[in-house]
Order: sequence, then C-alpha cells, then structure tokens
Amino acid sequence: MFVHTIIGVLEIILNAASFLILIQAVLSILLAFNIVNRYGGFVAGMASSLDQITAPMYRPIRRVVPASGGVDWSPFVALIVIRILMYVLGNIDMSVLSAGIGG
Repeated sequence: MFVHTIIGVLEIILNAASFLILIQAVLSILLAFNIVNRYGGFVAGMASSLDQITAPMYRPIRRVVPASGGVDWSPFVALIVIRILMYVLGNIDMSVLSAGIGG
C-alpha cells in the first residue's frame, strides 16, 4: 500500500505543522502580554526559530488575508487549511483502501 504510506507521511507532516503553529501562536500571545520575558535567551531563540519555520506557511495567507485590528489571522487560516487537507487525505486514503489500489 504505497499510497497509504505516502498519505500517512503527509498526515504526520501536517500534524507537526499544526503543532508548531499552535506553539508559535501561544508563545506570541505570551510575549504580547509580557507573561514571558522576550529578552531571555531561550524564549527569544525559540520565538525566532518558530517564526522562521512558520513564516513560509503564513506568507501566502498574509497576501490574501491582511491583519485586522492588530490581529494576525494567518495562523488560524493555516490551521483551517491544514484540517481541510487532513480531511481530504483521509477521504483519499479510505477510497484507495476500499478500491484495493495503491500499489
């Protein structure tokens, strides 16, 4: 089941992306409200790394959905898109398995 394996790998990647987006969103809220120190070495490094990882995902969304009222909606839109992709991949996987194809 080659197709099943590929879909499984894609689902793992999408889950990891969702996890990183959630961590980055929570960290950005904590930084915005000064709950954690922005100038601490670990927090600053983690925030910078997460921003570099998530920026390519957000860039196309930010072109279409601008920030409104100081709120960046791109993480929420990215999570919705990821969930839609997960649903589509699940349906493709079930179709492939029920049809008995996939090499």
